[in-house]
Amino acid sequence: MPRYLFVRTRGNRLGRHPYPSETYHGRLRELTERLNVTDSTGRPVRISRTHRFRHTRATDLINAGVPIHVVMRYFGHLMPTMTMHYAKTRSEAAEREFLRYKKVTADGRVASNDPSDLFDLVHLDQRADRVLPNGWCLLPPRQVCAKGNACLTCDKFVTDGSRRDELERQLEDTENLISRRQTQFTARHGEPMGVDNIWLAGRMAETTALRKVLISLDELAVHSDGKTRAVRGTGTPTRRETTEGDNC
Repeated sequence: MPRYLFVRTRGNRLGRHPYPSETYHGRLRELTERLNVTDSTGRPVRISRTHRFRHTRATDLINAGVPIHVVMRYFGHLMPTMTMHYAKTRSEAAEREFLRYKKVTADGRVASNDPSDLFDLVHLDQRADRVLPNGWCLLPPRQVCAKGNACLTCDKFVTDGSRRDELERQLEDTENLISRRQTQFTARHGEPMGVDNIWLAGRMAETTALRKVLISLDELAVHSDGKTRAVRGTGTPTRRETTEGDNC
């Protein structure tokens, strides 16, 4: 078996010689042009620059949770600092993704905190306990949550458009749960649960918060600058943010 993937086609009976670099890069350049290979913005991607693939592969492995020492061995890195360069890239990408959206609290208000301060509070790459399926917890790192899973009635809860699918699923699940429990309660007691029922009051507060958040996300998504905005807290009316030129 030849030791090279691209072997010279002439004067190479035993397959011991690779393409000259000029030929290799020229063929790859021609291939990308014929296939019209582009990135997400439509710009041509020159796959002849093979280090791009190496960089992408390393970042993908780290993002997938592959241990640093395994990535080191995979790429032949001699020092951990070489591999940690890609881990730093991952952290920067996480921050950029977080800052793409403005955050919305559980009552549909735009979070007043600076987006960078929010990222520091959440510590996406260090504080996994602050990352929720439907948003983030802004509780200071040294404080302990006393609300259990009642995030939708907490003023430390924020979310944004990137969590919309989970918020919609949570609303549907909660409404279905209320319906099932009401049916069971009525069958047992002859009448449905009243508004003074503690369990029902808690679930109704959650569905109210979820509807407010989803309505606010819809309004913020069509803001004049076209950027998705965010919402927060319970019990206050949804409002639009009118400030122009916000950073997302």
